[in-house]
Amino acid sequence: MTTCRRYYLDKLLLDFNFYGNVLDIGGKKTNKRGIFRPPIQTVETWRYLNTDKSTCPDFLCSATSVSIKENLFDIVILTEVLEHIDNPTDVIQESRRILKHSGKILISMPFLYPVHGDPNDFQRWTKEKLKMELTENGFIIDRIQTMGGFFSVIYDLCLYSLRKSSKNQRAIKNRILLKLFFPYLFKIVIRLDKIYDYKANWITTGYFLIGTKVE
Repeated sequence: MTTCRRYYLDKLLLDFNFYGNVLDIGGKKTNKRGIFRPPIQTVETWRYLNTDKSTCPDFLCSATSVSIKENLFDIVILTEVLEHIDNPTDVIQESRRILKHSGKILISMPFLYPVHGDPNDFQRWTKEKLKMELTENGFIIDRIQTMGGFFSVIYDLCLYSLRKSSKNQRAIKNRILLKLFFPYLFKIVIRLDKIYDYKANWITTGYFLIGTKVE
């Protein structure tokens, strides 16, 4: 069962026109989450960088120190990554280094969303912080938007809590709720987000940003 956050992330990625050489930092070649799959037919290459050997990355290394020559990629993806790195600014700088001139960077980061591992969870950035970090490190902002509003936040918090429940008698009730009730609730929540159009940025599951490298 998907979270609202994953729903919005998949939708935003599906709506983006990928091209050229793409580097997916923190992405998984195997055991992918969500429904988005790389549009191999529209790109030249789609490569992965990860510190987890089990994900079969093309580059097995840290995102803060990448053994890749400069100006190689047209697009760098950093979805659900920066919150797990204790020095995320270094990753943004490395991303800029390996991007071609006018190359694109795609970033998503949670905001009102449960603390989670993978393997560590260090921070949540606001819209203003994302803008500041990108502009101070050689990017202009093409677009930044929220990923769901109040109803999505509440849904994801409840879903996460039920999933994390301990294995006891109550856990059986939680599994029943997850299987029978939450699929219908999910559709209602997405509809409510559209009706109330929560784009004021004061409450959201997180942010999605597209930036362009500038000299």
